[in-house]
Amino acid sequence: MRNAYLTILALITFTGFSQTKTIVGIMPFNTTSSNNSNYYNRGSQNQSANVIAIQDAVSDAFLNAKRFTLVEREKMALIKGEKKTQQSEDYIDGQTVEQSKSMGASYIVTGNITEASFEEKSSAVGSFNIPSRKAKISFNIKVIDVSTGEIMASEKFSAEANGKNGFDDALKIIKPNIEKFIKDNFKITASIASIEEKTTSNEATKVLISGGTGIGLKPLTTLKVYELTTLMVDGKKIPRKKEIGQIVVEKVEDENFSICNVVTGGLAIATKSEAGANLKCEIISE
Repeated sequence: MRNAYLTILALITFTGFSQTKTIVGIMPFNTTSSNNSNYYNRGSQNQSANVIAIQDAVSDAFLNAKRFTLVEREKMALIKGEKKTQQSEDYIDGQTVEQSKSMGASYIVTGNITEASFEEKSSAVGSFNIPSRKAKISFNIKVIDVSTGEIMASEKFSAEANGKNGFDDALKIIKPNIEKFIKDNFKITASIASIEEKTTSNEATKVLISGGTGIGLKPLTTLKVYELTTLMVDGKKIPRKKEIGQIVVEKVEDENFSICNVVTGGLAIATKSEAGANLKCEIISE
């Protein structure tokens, strides 16, 4: 009986400290292109394929970060289908936010495509007609925080490329920019699981954090340690992050845990951790 109790306790403890992935719902992208040029792939079928290719590029960027779980596309499409037409193409109403929240999503990503074209022209050079092809892609995405219903980040992406595979090449140009956008706006965070070592004056010198290979940590990665609290301002709950120190990864144990050396703030880290404060760690350099 005692062994069974210890096993259950161990499972609960591990679950509490394990790194969980952030759930993101990507809404089907809108198109508001007003360009009436004679495009090589102007047909609705090809245009639809271009829209899907752009949305897939955004979805892939989130999945490749290995820190996110995406709500099934069919479920997000169903929400969009039920959403009433609004004045703004990418308007997100309260009902959409609530439906996304019920699916476990922490964030909603919307997209508006202003251009997704592949233009083909012929130019006369002497007695020859030389074909030229140019692909153009332009779109913006917005990220809505489900907890507040407010836009937390937005960005516009655009690229052009020539040749038969111009559309795919233009997407390849954009993909690193999407990845940077995700990295800049979705900071990698972990929690302090325990104080591993401290001095006689109660200064933490080594800590265990709930993040490992699962969130891309590696030795010598520097993280800031901050206390996360919530303040009520003008009737709204606003999170506050107060930095109290810095740590450096010494050893990555596995997918979920890493040992870190404390660089600064050892006393505050130990004191606040023992007091049960909500201490988080965020990567500042790799």
